[in-house]
Amino acid sequence: MKNKTVLFVCTGNTCRSVMAQALFQKFKEDLFPELNYQADSAGIAASNNTSPSREAVFCLAKQGIDITTHQPKAVNNQLLKGAIVILTMTQQQLDYLREHFPWAKHRMYLFRTFCQQMEDLKVKEIEDPYGRGLLFYEDTYKKLKKDIKKLLFYLKKVGNNE
Repeated sequence: MKNKTVLFVCTGNTCRSVMAQALFQKFKEDLFPELNYQADSAGIAASNNTSPSREAVFCLAKQGIDITTHQPKAVNNQLLKGAIVILTMTQQQLDYLREHFPWAKHRMYLFRTFCQQMEDLKVKEIEDPYGRGLLFYEDTYKKLKKDIKKLLFYLKKVGNNE
């Protein structure tokens, strides 16, 4: 059975979304290898001539995750068509995607509010850490780690039939 794709979207695909993708893959393999899901990531304003931010690389390397070969890519029709769910880091990104790709808006959600058990969060967005220093990246990593695990438990709960 082909894996279903969860697409994480941020601005440049160099920080948050690539971190979310890498954490999803790692925790899925560690916690639920039987789940028929995989992760991908993209950015609304991604450039092919960039690479993951060094702070994102550093934060994940401390956890044994290597994202140095990741090539940022822009959101496009093909990526959206291949995703069972599209999760953005901010409301502004969600609004942008819904405006520019209305045919897929029924599969687009703000990441932190996607799972019902996450709806009580006071902060519903994951802010862009770009240019804000290593401590901000580490805080972003901690939020993503917690939320990715919640997402995987949610996907496990709803089963592989979704």
